[in-house]
Amino acid sequence: MTYKEPAVDEASGSKPEHETKVADLTVIDTVLRALGAVEYVRLTKHCANYRFTASGRNMLATMVTVPELDGTFIELETLAEPDDLASALADVRAVLTVLGIDERDLTSEQYTDAVINARS
Repeated sequence: MTYKEPAVDEASGSKPEHETKVADLTVIDTVLRALGAVEYVRLTKHCANYRFTASGRNMLATMVTVPELDGTFIELETLAEPDDLASALADVRAVLTVLGIDERDLTSEQYTDAVINARS
């Protein structure tokens, strides 16, 4: 389960994340509903993760496909302290450039919103 804080960089959509494992989906569904959460959208997201080092940083590249959306997406992440954010984002963008991905290819649209739009 991932909780994403508000974006710290509007251009990239970069957000601090807090993750934990969920052992039983039924239990977490019960907890969320008891807290007043309502299911917004349900979708399938297939991921393949790749770890590597670039510019002295540990990076995680996740190749993502969502059956309802055209194309393959890449999520590229690295850990950074708030005072190192600009440098970390520059390093992430450098890796994207090496992969042939430029600013026109980037999106901050969430998968949930893209799936809802595709369904309507």
